[in-house]
Amino acid sequence: MKIINHSYKRRGTIEFMFDDYPFSKVIFSPIKNYYFVRTVRWDPADSVVTRNDLEKMEILANEFLGCLDFYKDRKAYKEYSR
Repeated sequence: MKIINHSYKRRGTIEFMFDDYPFSKVIFSPIKNYYFVRTVRWDPADSVVTRNDLEKMEILANEFLGCLDFYKDRKAYKEYSR
């Protein structure tokens, strides 16, 4: 999975588009020093987004924004195999 596009929105949110879901927009919100998925504006042309895909999106977005270390330091972080 790769980031296709991103744009900054109001109140610190960032909208990302990923190549596996090219028609759906994923909205990230800041919490402490990292970003998490707030909502997915899912398009029926894309397949259903799974929780595993959401975790991959969070890791890619935080890596892109330079916040990956803070994201990995949180309590709920689980290592996954790419």
